Amino acid sequence: MKDWIEKITSKPVVAHAMAANERYGKRMGPQFAGAVTYFTVLSMVPILMFAFAMLGLTLTVLRPDLLEQVQNAITAQLGDEGVGKDIGEFITETLSGWRGIFGIGLLTAAYSGTNWVGNLKRAVRVMWADKFSDATVKSNFFVELLINLAIFVGLLIAMGVGVGVSQVGHGLSQQVIGWLGWEDVPGIGILWRLITVGLTFVVSWLLMAFLFIVMPRRAARPRAWLIGTLIGATLLTILQSVAGLIMGVFGGNAAVGVFGPIIVMMLVFNLLATIILMTAAWVGTDHVWQAENARKYADEHSGLANEIDIDTDVEPVLSARRASQRWAATKPLDDLRGAAAALPEPDPDTYVRQDVAARGMKANLGIGYGVGAATGLGIGALLVGLVRFVLRR
Repeated sequence: MKDWIEKITSKPVVAHAMAANERYGKRMGPQFAGAVTYFTVLSMVPILMFAFAMLGLTLTVLRPDLLEQVQNAITAQLGDEGVGKDIGEFITETLSGWRGIFGIGLLTAAYSGTNWVGNLKRAVRVMWADKFSDATVKSNFFVELLINLAIFVGLLIAMGVGVGVSQVGHGLSQQVIGWLGWEDVPGIGILWRLITVGLTFVVSWLLMAFLFIVMPRRAARPRAWLIGTLIGATLLTILQSVAGLIMGVFGGNAAVGVFGPIIVMMLVFNLLATIILMTAAWVGTDHVWQAENARKYADEHSGLANEIDIDTDVEPVLSARRASQRWAATKPLDDLRGAAAALPEPDPDTYVRQDVAARGMKANLGIGYGVGAATGLGIGALLVGLVRFVLRR
């Protein structure tokens, strides 16, 4: 069994995937994915405000005939008087105030969007770069802000083009089927679904290609870049299909349907960030995974392997450990026996190892959360006691 597992893991595709997964885990990939999800949710509100303002601009200025169609549809469903009339007037009045919403939404969307792009770009570079420290290099603040804003606008355009291609292709496929008179042809529904999936894949690939062009600091080899974007597009297509199925399950229950869309949205955002970062880790390890696997194999057989939770720059740590073993190997046994037992004086220019510092930070955060929770419970109990005492009097 062990030989079979080693044979499977030694295959290039599996070994490369394992190296990407190891980099994703050691470089705090789940934490970065959670942070990207958080900033995505924060950015949704101003983006929706901006989208609503654009809808108001379209229906009240550019295409007022569409607003009349909406009002006629509401009137046809609810009647000319009473609720139907009130709802129609409310919609018209709300859409007419698009100018104020446009200004606020544009400013807040630009601010939150640039922050979101900056966090996503930093996370992608951490997975893409050879060393953790390479991704922390920053340029001028204002230059970085303008770059993030340009990426955000480009991302919105790419998503708009992708959605437009998908919707146009979807509508054209049905029209072509109608023109050809193939509505009753057996299997035409399956063919239509395959066309829809293909268009979704094209949209997903456009998104991944745009992200992996503008966000990494170092360009990858064309073959690795193409394979990575295709893998990411495939996973995004599967994610969209699964999200649709989950939404259908939640839609069958009225009680669950209240919170179901929010749960699905959070889950989809987190999985989307995970797919982007995992794919970036796969592309980033394209030219180093063989050397890393060989070094890992040598370390395991020489007793130097050590499980490090966070991969910042591990090479200096391993080099220091190898150097200490080489120093001991070069000394005679008598010299080692007569060596002074006193500990060396600490060097003020030497810093704590990064993995040790990371573990210390995790412990400090855990202690801080525990103390904060206990303090909050204690204060809450004290307030409840005071309220009861006052009420008894």
